[in-house]
Amino acid sequence: MTVAPVRTPTSSRRWEEAMAEHREALAAFLETASALSAEAWEQPWGAGKWTRAQVAEHLSLAYEAVIRELETGEGMALKLTPWRRNVTRWILLPHILFHRSFPIRAPSPREIRPRDPRAPRAEALRQLRELGGRFEETMERAAQAGGGWVTHPFFGRVPPLKAVRFLGVHLEHHRRQIARAG
Repeated sequence: MTVAPVRTPTSSRRWEEAMAEHREALAAFLETASALSAEAWEQPWGAGKWTRAQVAEHLSLAYEAVIRELETGEGMALKLTPWRRNVTRWILLPHILFHRSFPIRAPSPREIRPRDPRAPRAEALRQLRELGGRFEETMERAAQAGGGWVTHPFFGRVPPLKAVRFLGVHLEHHRRQIARAG
């Protein structure tokens, strides 16, 4: 009798596609950020918005929060009631993943809001690239071990595949922002 290999989330075509989308989104963000002038890097992407440097820091903080949870189990604080988290996870999260965009004026969780001082652009982008790679490695290990669920303050517990896709869409969202004329 032959035993079928155990299927894990990381052995599926959808997993590979999500990881490839994440890598492409990270590369596109880094390319766009690298092409900005020094002046644009320090300018807000819109009136009353974060500077492009702060956006890069926000992305690094998001990676750090997810990696910390995957390694230690310490996730971001939940913000909504269980009922409201379920509704946003069932309705808003699929909308974000399908349309590959965030709602206008969606709030950033406190834990991943940028702070000062910021690293120089080359250092900030190097750190972001490294954190993106570390995220993928950590998520891959966690998912293969049967874990990889990530706590989002507004959605609650998000399964690994959706978490990878969400981070890719998050990168795309912010790449579009920083590419805008200030």
